[in-house]
Amino acid sequence: MLHGLRFLTLIVGIAALAASGPSFAQRAQGYVQEVQGNVTGRVGAGQPQKLAKGLTVPNNATVTTGDQSYAVLKFEDGTAVLLNEYTSFEVQEYSYNAKAPEKASAVFNLVRGSMRMVTGLAVSRNRDAFKVVTPLATIWLYGSEFVAELFNPLFIQVVSGEVTVTNSAGAVIFSSGQAAVVANPSALADIVPLSRVPPGVFEMPNVALTAVPEAIPSGAQIGGGGGFAGLSTTTTAIAIGLAIGLAVAVSAGGSGSGSGGLSSPPQH
Repeated sequence: MLHGLRFLTLIVGIAALAASGPSFAQRAQGYVQEVQGNVTGRVGAGQPQKLAKGLTVPNNATVTTGDQSYAVLKFEDGTAVLLNEYTSFEVQEYSYNAKAPEKASAVFNLVRGSMRMVTGLAVSRNRDAFKVVTPLATIWLYGSEFVAELFNPLFIQVVSGEVTVTNSAGAVIFSSGQAAVVANPSALADIVPLSRVPPGVFEMPNVALTAVPEAIPSGAQIGGGGGFAGLSTTTTAIAIGLAIGLAVAVSAGGSGSGSGGLSSPPQH
């Protein structure tokens, strides 16, 4: 009887962990602050879902905007990102603790399209905390507001602060008021006069971005909020299956002791 109760407790505990989702694995630290038009999101290899204002954004989430659409993502340290139309943007990893901002880190991935970003408190305490990865170069952020547009080549405009653009060719720092272009992954980033930037580049929706920290809503997250945060439904199911298998194995081992529970260490 005792053995059966232990086994049941294990199963109930596993189910509770699966249902708790983000609270068990990792609490989402970003959310959809504003959305307009056709905007979808998915976690990992999960199915895309139409995004609504207030949905939280866990790690491994990708947000994609369609024609005449945009989205604003806001993160706990105040960092804000405006995604223009035809853009795909991944929150690869974001971690921030207000009590230890020097340990903050974030890796964003601009897969395609254009974005404007204002960095928050985390970068002011850790200059190597945040970066935006693109297929052509990585943009390191140092208390910045900047625009990046990736349509081969990559164009970057620094509105305030500074950024460092790195790839296999080296690293170049760009400051407020400067624009840069990266032709390919093996080409060093080069300053470019705004007069030589093609028409339409750096044109973004007229949406104000503020780097003010704020609490993240506790509502549903991209991916449905079920399962383990940042993992697809399939991965979650596998994890639960493995845990149940372990519970069964422990149960079987306990029943073999002849006492209805786990066997005690041998006495000498």
